[in-house]
Amino acid sequence: YFTAYRGAFVKINQVIRACGLLDFYGGLLTEKQLFIARSYLNYNASLSEIADESGTTRQAVSEILRRTLNKLEDMEKNLGLYAKYEKILENIPQKAKAITKDEALMGKITEEFTQLFKSLED
Repeated sequence: YFTAYRGAFVKINQVIRACGLLDFYGGLLTEKQLFIARSYLNYNASLSEIADESGTTRQAVSEILRRTLNKLEDMEKNLGLYAKYEKILENIPQKAKAITKDEALMGKITEEFTQLFKSLED
């Protein structure tokens, strides 16, 4: 799937991946890197808008964004946390299907949620 994003056609999965990596590893970035990446990916701000907001040039923002996205990919390559998260997400439908077939387990889960909700009401 392709989408027009910032005047270029990119795969939607690339944008989703970049946002996911930012969620996982954003805390390891500098404040400026985080601001630029969030503004661009999450808030759909243009490079010019980000440059005006951060008091720098559009070229500098473009370079910082490129290096930041590469840094996020490097972190994922070394740590692999996002890949593990994606693997867990892939298995959820299978696990949910297995749980719903087990009536005893469903009863136990329902009871635990009922108790949890009651405790939240108090």
